[in-house]
Amino acid sequence: MPYFTTEKIFLMPSFDISEKEKRNLDTFLEILEKSNASKIIEKVVSKDTNVGRKSYNPYRLFASIIYGFSKHSGSVRNLEESLEFDLRFIYLMEQERPSYVTISKFLNNVVVPHQKELFSSIISAVIKHFNICIDDVFLDGTKFEANANKYKFVWKPTTFHEKLNANIKNLLVKYFDIPISKKTFVSKEIGEYITLLLDKAKEQGIDIDNLKMGRGHKKVEIVSDIKLLNTYLNKSLDYEEKEEICGDRNSFYKTDKDATAMCLKEDYYSGLGSNMHAGYNIQIIVSKGIILNYYVGQERNDFYEFIPSIDSFYKNYGFYPTRICADSGYGSLLNYRYLKEHKIGNYVKYNMWRQDVSGENVDYYKFVNGKLICLNGKTAIEKAEHNGRHPRAKNNKFYIIENCRRCKYKQICFKPIKNKKTTSRVFETNEEMYLYKEEARQNLLSIKGIEMRVNRSSQVEGAFGVIKQDMNYERIRRRGLEKVSAEIMLVCLGYVIRKVFGLIDGTGSIEYWKAPDGLEPEKIPSINIEKILNKKPRKGKNETLRKSYKRAN
Repeated sequence: MPYFTTEKIFLMPSFDISEKEKRNLDTFLEILEKSNASKIIEKVVSKDTNVGRKSYNPYRLFASIIYGFSKHSGSVRNLEESLEFDLRFIYLMEQERPSYVTISKFLNNVVVPHQKELFSSIISAVIKHFNICIDDVFLDGTKFEANANKYKFVWKPTTFHEKLNANIKNLLVKYFDIPISKKTFVSKEIGEYITLLLDKAKEQGIDIDNLKMGRGHKKVEIVSDIKLLNTYLNKSLDYEEKEEICGDRNSFYKTDKDATAMCLKEDYYSGLGSNMHAGYNIQIIVSKGIILNYYVGQERNDFYEFIPSIDSFYKNYGFYPTRICADSGYGSLLNYRYLKEHKIGNYVKYNMWRQDVSGENVDYYKFVNGKLICLNGKTAIEKAEHNGRHPRAKNNKFYIIENCRRCKYKQICFKPIKNKKTTSRVFETNEEMYLYKEEARQNLLSIKGIEMRVNRSSQVEGAFGVIKQDMNYERIRRRGLEKVSAEIMLVCLGYVIRKVFGLIDGTGSIEYWKAPDGLEPEKIPSINIEKILNKKPRKGKNETLRKSYKRAN
């Protein structure tokens, strides 16, 4: 008796999906129908000059691709396999089975150039279908590893280019009057100087083409300098090409020139996140668990991606969010100023937020009517420069408190200063930034601020958790900024579709934590400065032993 071989013959095998799954898929297709995605796809398909019947339905294929990104990592090979064997995909494609080559061409020709329009139209349809309020939004970012070879990154040759320019100048001053202020030479200028040196050599009767410079022959200085300048020209061309590829960045990768060398949070080599990897900075804006906007950047710091992310949100939807909450990585003067200019509620943390909430931070000063007042109540003198140096930041100023020798708060106030013997305290700060921090602090401590902080950690960080863990998406597959951006768009759409299916089934929810009635605003613990002043320094375990080892005079 056979155990593993099949003996039954099916005349018409019945492999159909359940009615519940059909209802979910039909609702999903209905949302896509209400969006503007079909018109966007139609514009591209209508321009196709190939005569004859299409080998696939482009609208159904787009729906299948989005659905595929919601179910697995979304590689074209997995999509091809799903369209061949998965009944849900067969139902979506109406039994059409395009190959992975067809799927790749569709992605490159339709999705990549129209990614922003497709994403915003589908998200708008989801918001309208479920009647979602998106007044409160949450922003966060993470780094994904790019599809580039390890250790193939190129650093921006800033220092090397400066040394090269210095060598070029030292060579040219032998023959030309070079201004003292001139420090840079572009490749075009170097080529012109080579032509001038060749003319000078001809005037001296030197035939460079037939001149022998080997062993036993007398070296001619101008000929050696022309050859050296040619070497400098090749290096200059190489450096200029690398600097043009880098742009504002400090590095790029040979296999993916849009990727930047970054330290990832998890390093599969050392586990410490200390090795450089090719990566992209991914920013998402979330509201009610729905990803409203995505932005793929090349910066290693998050606060540089704050303004481009909100600008992208405005470009997609035509309005700015009412309130936005983000972590302390985005708390900078430019970002706070941007929020005020566009009348967006400021719930963005600043760099010392955690120390303020825990009561560890001591405010050494405060601004009252544009004047800086120290702990002892003295008014500071404002200066644009101090001891011949300017402030480190562009918008900062120096505020000087004089005669601090007998100040009772000197023990606390002079703690961050290296020179404890100085009699004046200098603060380098910015009044505008101080006021923005005060505004953010008051908003974050309010009842609405508590609600925003709780929801930020569960919504936007939870979205990245689902994408990385549940959807098993940890590494980018495509190369180039535009294609990577389209891939992240499909991943975000896949996450939203997962959320949509949960809402249809009733297993998901868009209702998150709300501040209960009677909740009071949070207060920062008051700091007892007098207690800190009277506190005696604690001796270490070996403090008494050290005295015994000291030599007697």
